[in-house]
Amino acid sequence: MKKTLLIGLILLFSYNVFSQDKIGVFAGINGSSLSDGFLKSGYLGSNSFSFHIGGLYELRLTEKITFRPKLLFSQQGDREDFDDNIRYETSYLNIPLDFKFFNKPYLLFGPQVGFLIDTKKKEFDFGDLKTLDYGLNLGVGIDIKDFFIEFNVYQGLNKLIEVEFKQSNPFRDIDIKATNTVVQLSLGYNFNI
Repeated sequence: MKKTLLIGLILLFSYNVFSQDKIGVFAGINGSSLSDGFLKSGYLGSNSFSFHIGGLYELRLTEKITFRPKLLFSQQGDREDFDDNIRYETSYLNIPLDFKFFNKPYLLFGPQVGFLIDTKKKEFDFGDLKTLDYGLNLGVGIDIKDFFIEFNVYQGLNKLIEVEFKQSNPFRDIDIKATNTVVQLSLGYNFNI
């Protein structure tokens, strides 16, 4: 009985030493497009700027690895107002499931799932976008006391829209297969719990 109690106290003490769970809030700007590949310019429009806002939970797994899921509202798509572009202004509820490596500075990597909550189409309509988006998130950041600054790049892996129009003139054929590409700069604040 004493050994079990001693082992239990040691495990509880070690959990409390390593467990420095945090919750946080953040906001920032996005550069986004519906593109045909990683960091390529969108051909449903140009790169555009918008914003994101969200919250996070940070669960320390080891001294240098933390599980850091987020929940964020993000305006994405092509929002620039040029005459020759097709624009899909989209809003997503995204859930990045990142792992944070190291402490100062740190790296972020993990999958992300996004749910389309709003679409505004301008000019040409090539159909509805798929409502589920998934891809990979990669980022770097630095903690400054309870504040943090992060730079993230997200690349969608599924095709949100696929359109193909064959015309008599092959130079006028339209073949669109677009994914989300998002670059984010965030400023946030952590609360220790």
